[in-house]
Amino acid sequence: MDIFKTDLGEITPMDNFGRDESFFRALIENSADAIALMSPEGLITYASPSTENVIGYTSEEFMGQNGFTLIHPDDLDAVQAALAPVLKTAGLSATFEYRFRQKNGEYRWLQGTATNLLHYPAVHAILGNFRDISKQKQSTDLLLASEEQARILLAREQEALRQAEVAQKHLNDLFVQAPALISILTGPEHRLALINDSFRWLYGNREFTLGKTVRENWPDLEGQGFFELLDRVYQTGVPYMGNEVLAMIDRAGTGILEPGYFNIVYQPANDARGKVSGIIVHAMEVTEQVLARQRIQNNEARLRRLIDANIVGVIFCDMEGHVNEANDVFLQMVGYTREDLQAGEIDWARMTPPEYTEVDLQALKALREKGAIPKPYEKAYYRKDGTLLSVVVTAAALDESNPNECVAFILDNSMQKELDQRKDDFISMASHELKTPVTSIKGFTQVLLKRFEKRDEPDIYRFLSIMDLQLNKLTKLIGDLLDISKAQDGKLTMEQKPFELDTLVAEIVEQMQATTATHNIKLEGKTNTTILGDRDRIGQVIVNLVTNAIKYSPRASTIVVRMLHREDQIAVVQVQDSGIGIDPIHHSKIFNQFYRVTNPDEPYPGLGIGLYLSRQIIERHAGKLWVESTKGEGSTFTFSLPIVPDVLP
Repeated sequence: MDIFKTDLGEITPMDNFGRDESFFRALIENSADAIALMSPEGLITYASPSTENVIGYTSEEFMGQNGFTLIHPDDLDAVQAALAPVLKTAGLSATFEYRFRQKNGEYRWLQGTATNLLHYPAVHAILGNFRDISKQKQSTDLLLASEEQARILLAREQEALRQAEVAQKHLNDLFVQAPALISILTGPEHRLALINDSFRWLYGNREFTLGKTVRENWPDLEGQGFFELLDRVYQTGVPYMGNEVLAMIDRAGTGILEPGYFNIVYQPANDARGKVSGIIVHAMEVTEQVLARQRIQNNEARLRRLIDANIVGVIFCDMEGHVNEANDVFLQMVGYTREDLQAGEIDWARMTPPEYTEVDLQALKALREKGAIPKPYEKAYYRKDGTLLSVVVTAAALDESNPNECVAFILDNSMQKELDQRKDDFISMASHELKTPVTSIKGFTQVLLKRFEKRDEPDIYRFLSIMDLQLNKLTKLIGDLLDISKAQDGKLTMEQKPFELDTLVAEIVEQMQATTATHNIKLEGKTNTTILGDRDRIGQVIVNLVTNAIKYSPRASTIVVRMLHREDQIAVVQVQDSGIGIDPIHHSKIFNQFYRVTNPDEPYPGLGIGLYLSRQIIERHAGKLWVESTKGEGSTFTFSLPIVPDVLP
């Protein structure tokens, strides 16, 4: 067994540690942290001299008290809950934070670690060491409140052991099992005398060599100032304490340095003559807390830049509608002043017209359940002068622990609304104005076709036929535009008459098969159902779907029209192709007015109104229309309609 000679005497490696009690008592008495022993019931049986620096009680005053009675009532349940598993498991440790009543009656935040050493006959107690973290807690509280409580560096160190005399093995185990990084260095070269497991875990269970210097054991720290600090502490006898000190360390032994942040204490240890003979190194890693705080600060900075940029309106409010803060853009939108805001006169619930109450309630429900509104929605606000402002709104909860507060982003949508209205008005006017001359041209074309059909002028007849075909397309386009205008005005009429769905589908498939030579339209299944509704409008939907299937499958030859009768009294019609398919990101948009999926490699003509009208028609019949498709693998458009089992003729 190796033995190292130091000014403190002979020190053996930790695994065969055989040091007398006075040595360990010197370590404890020179530690900046307070150390105490506690019975499972909370009775303090031993306290180190540092206790007075931490909680104001001297060792003698603290011994004999019940530690639980000095813990803040709001923290006691949490402390006992964290301590419960420790009391049940030998050797188990836990770290936690709590408020502790000082001798002067003031509560201060402590960080403590408790270790179960009840299984050691010479100890049979709970070991606790603790330190004052009140100043750190002030900054940590903000961190914890902003990032899901940022995984509190926890655990409780107030367990305590029943005997005041600490035997050799008990103190050795205390040192080894401490959750902090602890090592003992001796001599001016800072040779490693003792090291605990936490240091090994930090470095991926690396084994350090006792007797070698810190420069030999920790070459990754060279050039970072740590060795120079050790030299200074050894030479001056003045302790060093550093909070959130950055260290670049080789955690995995691969030569790659990674950042870590540590709270460090270099405490000089004196020999019997009062001369510095070694240094006790005590460190706690706080990397997660530091990085979490930095993320919060970065997020807050980005949010502040967004608010100050005055690009969109931003408000901070609660779920009841009270606006607590707003940027200048929002105030300008709604016509209020900052004085109005400070006087509490801005309330988005009161500013919302009644017709938007339901959509607001749905948005608030999503905000409470999911922490954010899934997608922006349109609504309006009353300005201060009573006029309406069209806006687009989205919002997110500020903090999951306080979901009643949120930040909302508001975009002025009034100009877009005005442009949309102008566009709709133009479409409606143009459609009506075009209908009459196109109808006249169509009529004259039909007359000319009949006249030239009997003459021996095939070129003129062919030209007139092409003109008639193009007029049919133009007539359909004008009709679709008129239908859109009617749908927007709520004037899209639907007849309510019973008809056989199977017969309608079969007729349309037959008609369309006669007009296409490139595709085989295959009809499958029957519904054997009667539908109550507008036969021509449902036929319009089927024509649109089959036409699209032919258009968007130029390299496939088969279109399948399939009919199903579901048990829930629903009739289903599917139109399936093997064409170019549609990327899922477009599935929810292709039924929007004028939306088209662009493909620069294969442009397809169209205005993007067929599917919009088709969904309007199906929904007016209490049905549904949807798509299943994958890009490059074809598409299946499906609509369902309720079956009317007993329809009177």
